[in-house]
Amino acid sequence: MRISPALDPIAGSSPLPVGQLPRWAAGSSSAQRVQRYSGFRPEVQGLRAVAVVLVVLYHVFMGRVSGGVDIFLFISAFFMTLSFVRKLEGGRPLALGRYWLHTFKRLLPLATVVILATLFLVWWLYPAQDVADFRFQGVASILYFENWTLAFNAVDYYAADHSSASPFQHFWSLSVQGQVFLLWPLIFGLAWLVKRRTGHSSVPVLAACFGLVFASSLAFSVLSTAAHQEFAYFDTRARLWEFALGSLVALAIPYVKLPRAVRLVLGWGGLVSMVSVGILVDVQGAFPGWIALWPLLSAAAIIVAGQSGSALGLDRFLSWAPVVKLGDAAYALYLVHWPLLITYLVVRDRPVAGPRSGVVIVVVSVLLALLLTKLVENPLKRWKWPEAKNWRLALVIVVCMGTVLVAAGTWSVVERHRTAQLQAQAELNNPGARVLEPGYAFAGDPDAPALPASMKDQWVGLPQACDGEYKSANKKAQGGVKAWKQHGVGRPVSGRTTLWG
Repeated sequence: MRISPALDPIAGSSPLPVGQLPRWAAGSSSAQRVQRYSGFRPEVQGLRAVAVVLVVLYHVFMGRVSGGVDIFLFISAFFMTLSFVRKLEGGRPLALGRYWLHTFKRLLPLATVVILATLFLVWWLYPAQDVADFRFQGVASILYFENWTLAFNAVDYYAADHSSASPFQHFWSLSVQGQVFLLWPLIFGLAWLVKRRTGHSSVPVLAACFGLVFASSLAFSVLSTAAHQEFAYFDTRARLWEFALGSLVALAIPYVKLPRAVRLVLGWGGLVSMVSVGILVDVQGAFPGWIALWPLLSAAAIIVAGQSGSALGLDRFLSWAPVVKLGDAAYALYLVHWPLLITYLVVRDRPVAGPRSGVVIVVVSVLLALLLTKLVENPLKRWKWPEAKNWRLALVIVVCMGTVLVAAGTWSVVERHRTAQLQAQAELNNPGARVLEPGYAFAGDPDAPALPASMKDQWVGLPQACDGEYKSANKKAQGGVKAWKQHGVGRPVSGRTTLWG
């Protein structure tokens, strides 16, 4: 599959027609195999469309995991591996520094637009008690560590009530992807060193490396999911095997030749299997363990089926122009659908979207994604100025990250200043019981917000735990009210904090 410039993170030359070999591939059988498989394959772009539609529909209507995100991770490693193998087997320099710069220059602008828009929605519409946490998550998202923020906050990805979820929660997968984009090229660099010293093909070395990553990460994923699923869901280590599987498929597929009938069965069977995973299996608590093999192997079957050459093949549907166009907008659709859903639930104070509102959210998300792809993503991809120099690519990355950091930092400073002013005027603006004093005249700001009174050391303390009929069923509260203060600092539930008890 020749990866189109829009998908290939290290594309730097004009594409060749399918099957045409460049001069660098003339002397390498492995390079010839990879190049012959190359060529823009619209059915894979259609697969991206199906995956993102599954994600959106399951989020909006079912509140369940579809496996679509896992397929995205799989496909990203598949593309990356094909690109690097073409370079390795063709004797071309890997240019890792330029790869990293080009990749994040491609990903960050649209993410920056969505993060800034979401921060605006948080400022405008969200409860005040959530603002500071969500503002930090916006920063975590642009810096690609949102998954660890959610993991260490023990966020429940499967929470039934989405109205308290973070509008940045979906950035966990993009953070994991960004971390792998930094890590994976180092493996290709190792293969390059081995090839340079031995002169042998890099494919066996890569197969061994990715096979080791696959086996160890999958074992870790299964064990950590069983022990602490909430943390494992966002843990990069528990997701590496999904990328490794994509890389292994990319290494194997140039050597796979299947009859047309087998391709037909693989294609349609893979699609049915991929769509049904979230319907037939209640995966809550199981991802990202072994159950994630189901959607990933389904996607692998579709990719291996490739272009069947038959009017009955799945590739005819996946190559249909509207499906391919939606696949082009898959990144934008993934970015925008979640904050739109969560903002709607916050404004309407609902735990989930209804059928009619859900349809509206999906339609608006698709239209907005197509618009952002046309007006933001595609023009910036075609922008030639940054591609001329590496420092220009770096400048685009710095501007994108810096814009979000400055916006969030300025907002935080303004909020701290405002809070300090309110605290300084707290006694004047919030007189409390003093209004009952004879002759009291209010001299504060009538529009000032009410501030909660500080309890300081006024908490009730009991000499011993409550017993008998007063004994609490909550062990953390059995030490009396004071125990609530000592131990009941709260537990995060989808971004909110509630007291024990």
